[in-house]
Amino acid sequence: MNTTGMLGLSEKVVFLTGAGRGIGKALAFAFAQEGAHLVILSKSDHISTTAKDLMREYPNNCIELKGDVSQFDFVQDSVNLVMERWGKIDILVNAAAILGPTGRMHNNEVEAWIRTIEVNLLGVFNTMRAVIPVMVSQGAGKIINFAGGGAAYAYPRFTAYATSKVAVVRLTETVAEEYAKEGIQANVIAPGAVETDMLQKVRAARGEVRTVVDIQLPVQLVLFLASSSSDHVNGRFIHSKDDYRSFDESLKQDQYKLRRLV
Repeated sequence: MNTTGMLGLSEKVVFLTGAGRGIGKALAFAFAQEGAHLVILSKSDHISTTAKDLMREYPNNCIELKGDVSQFDFVQDSVNLVMERWGKIDILVNAAAILGPTGRMHNNEVEAWIRTIEVNLLGVFNTMRAVIPVMVSQGAGKIINFAGGGAAYAYPRFTAYATSKVAVVRLTETVAEEYAKEGIQANVIAPGAVETDMLQKVRAARGEVRTVVDIQLPVQLVLFLASSSSDHVNGRFIHSKDDYRSFDESLKQDQYKLRRLV
């Protein structure tokens, strides 16, 4: 097995959602290359291909679980299975998301709008709700959530997606403060616009695309946040193009968080 091991992630157990394709799939291979154990979840049929490719290169190092993260029972059962196999979960990465309905809000189908919140926000809550007790018992853990489009600014024509993502930011910030004393760091990233199927849908719906980045930028950011190099970074919303490696202990706890101006 060819692993770099440079980030100290060897033998870490990573619980990764949205791993079927796009950034999630790239992350699965990046963690595997570092020697981590992978638990990959997705509702997409692509998850089977990802798992086969991973197992071919990294045998006995991956658990594939197909299901819906918006269903808590599925998530909890998945966590229980991981604990039976490896007895710990060191890192949780929530990359699963759907774009949801586009266009002006009054034309959106109500069920589709609600479904976006269920997957993008409730799915993140479900995984954290199931994994955090494990991390508390361990006295350590890393949580990396995905936000992006609409979380830092208004995003017309994508109200469901934007609303779900800004809620993920506040949820992450709050969890970070709640569990900091238990050795858990929770952060949320804006990956930037990566050339994926979702970005094609955004363009087709005439969405604003501000910063197109190479897929390796968000991958490297997630690996940084998963490693011990980021132990001092907690409750942050970070873009993949930010100079995050320069963050230090002097950064105020509430700086750059969602808040009113006065």
